[in-house]
Amino acid sequence: MAIIDPGIDPGSQERPHVLIVDDVSENIEVLAAALGSECEVFFAMSGDEAIEIASSLRIDLILLDIMMPDVDGYEVCRLLKLDPRLAEIPVIFVTAKTDIEDEAKGFEVGGVDYITKPIKRLRVRARVSTHLQLKASRDRLRALAQVDSIAGVANRATFDSLLEREIKRAELEQMPLSLLLVGIDDFGALVDSRGHLAIQTLLERVGRGLAEQARGALDFCAHFGGPQFAMILPQQGADMALDRAAALVDTVAQLGLKGREPGQLVTASVGGITLEFALIDLTQRVSSHDLALAASQALEQAANTGRGQLWLQRWESAV
Repeated sequence: MAIIDPGIDPGSQERPHVLIVDDVSENIEVLAAALGSECEVFFAMSGDEAIEIASSLRIDLILLDIMMPDVDGYEVCRLLKLDPRLAEIPVIFVTAKTDIEDEAKGFEVGGVDYITKPIKRLRVRARVSTHLQLKASRDRLRALAQVDSIAGVANRATFDSLLEREIKRAELEQMPLSLLLVGIDDFGALVDSRGHLAIQTLLERVGRGLAEQARGALDFCAHFGGPQFAMILPQQGADMALDRAAALVDTVAQLGLKGREPGQLVTASVGGITLEFALIDLTQRVSSHDLALAASQALEQAANTGRGQLWLQRWESAV
């Protein structure tokens, strides 16, 4: 996860994903026909199915019928808003109910709009287009808020939140989790000799180079602070973390950035910690602060042994 997705770009070729939820197939067909040329349409015929689809696919907007068997649309919307992963999906109610009380209830549970039946294609397209554009704008602003203004990768707050989530997931799945901290060597001397503008460019280059080394959808690169960058490696044990750490040291060296002395290149050292829930018996929950502190201590050990060094360890309760 090296790059933060800013949401749907109206100028891109990827079509928005819209989920239609209705227990009457004819209604689904009418709505799908209204949106099919502009959107990628998915459908569900029950509330449970709708939540399952929204949880497993990228859904940008939901058109939700109110009157359905088992779980009505109001309850489906309420459940969606309780899930942080799904809460930002705009929900438009599509229903035959016309009372103002019904409309007010729709807004109370988190709906953003209310379309009454019979369905009119132009109205549906206009409302859906408006809310997709609003969501895309919110997503872009949210993404920008997660990006470090200096290094151009995810910021510390985003890192802290994601690391806490990955620790919980690793514990639940009994899978390893590794955290690497990459620190630019002799950073204070570089600042003194190069100036702050050149240092910002250097941090941008290093951040971009490290982010490009993130593999797959799970790896996550962030600016930890100052001359340090973090790489979260879910499902990767100590041996894999060691290989990745060595690759990150090589990545910084291969950027060819000029160091403080003539002919000297900028280098980085890496400290890391691996948490393996399947191998340890923790008496108390590990927090993101605990893991980051252990990685910081490992990085300090690496930096104290020279330039371009590694120091990795497994989690122990005494850390």
